[in-house]
Amino acid sequence: MGGSITHPDRAARAAALTRFLHALHSALADAATNAVAPNAAGALSLVAELDAFSLALAWTQNPNYRRRPPDPSFLDNYGYAVIAGPADGPPALAVHPHLALGVLLLGPHAHYPIHAHPATEVYYTLTPGGEWWRDDGPWRAEPAGTAIHHPPNVRHATRAGASPLLAVYLWSGDLATHARLADPDMTLPDLI
Repeated sequence: MGGSITHPDRAARAAALTRFLHALHSALADAATNAVAPNAAGALSLVAELDAFSLALAWTQNPNYRRRPPDPSFLDNYGYAVIAGPADGPPALAVHPHLALGVLLLGPHAHYPIHAHPATEVYYTLTPGGEWWRDDGPWRAEPAGTAIHHPPNVRHATRAGASPLLAVYLWSGDLATHARLADPDMTLPDLI
């Protein structure tokens, strides 16, 4: 299995996670200093590091959404995997009590509706073509290599374009409270 994180060698596993975290640090630092010109090359580098342990990721879905999906196809086109997070959360490759770090995947044309949560959230886009909405809008098409910040309890939404959307997420603050979808009667500008 080469350098895969699924290799039983703990040192190989730690090295793969360390490389990913260093690549993420560099990508976020670059996004912070070059917000006007996102670095798609940084996103590609991060995808390569993520690929080293992608087979070890345990994909899951928010239990609030499983109980009450926003539409019939949503659960077929949405999932996330935790790379690091609290021990009492979804399966993670590493345990960290004060942050949740992972990846979000939306299928083509999937719409992650308006939701909010008390945790502070940062997304780092790995694929182009996704659109992001916050508070009163408008929708913003964000290229790969963009950092997107959502303060606590701010309403936001995401939708994928013709290709799947993949983004790294980082939560801090209240990690125990899952996101909740907004009132289903609430609409967004240019929703469909």
